[in-house]
Amino acid sequence: MRVVAGRVKGHHLRMPKGSETRPTSDKVREAIFSILSDAVEDRRVLDLFAGTGAMGIEALSRGASFCVFVERRRPVCDVIRANLAHTRLTEESRVLCMPVERALSVLDEPFGLILLDPPYQYPDLHGIITMLGEARVIEDDTVVVFEHSPRVILAERYGRLALKRQKVYGDTAVSLLAVGEEQTL
Repeated sequence: MRVVAGRVKGHHLRMPKGSETRPTSDKVREAIFSILSDAVEDRRVLDLFAGTGAMGIEALSRGASFCVFVERRRPVCDVIRANLAHTRLTEESRVLCMPVERALSVLDEPFGLILLDPPYQYPDLHGIITMLGEARVIEDDTVVVFEHSPRVILAERYGRLALKRQKVYGDTAVSLLAVGEEQTL
């Protein structure tokens, strides 16, 4: 796995041991950031269920100003830190090694871009999106990128978040959510 574009393009990223982490493929990452286009530039990013950190690192590489990575498993947090050190993005980031639910209850600052990639077998996908839609990390121009199984049917709204766009790439669906009715993606 490598960084697809931006200032650290081509850097290879480490993977955690085991099969519990499902990293976003280069193809899907490229498609997501192509859709987001300039919406990444100078934004604060929150990478939830960060895994290897590839999505947040890609955002930083493409001009995001800062990224907070949230991952509950300590060995995987160590992999994220190693990937940040390798790409020299440590100063522009922070790793929170805790469950996403806890992070959403303690984070006070808003983020312009939120990357949400829970395990496909996560027990309460709709609950975590609802919690996110009501959290303090959401501001009026926040965009949420939610990766999930194509078998998951999303509601039109989750708290302040409204479903704006959805695309399927093989066994991965990508849904874009944003605040309110007027914001389009």
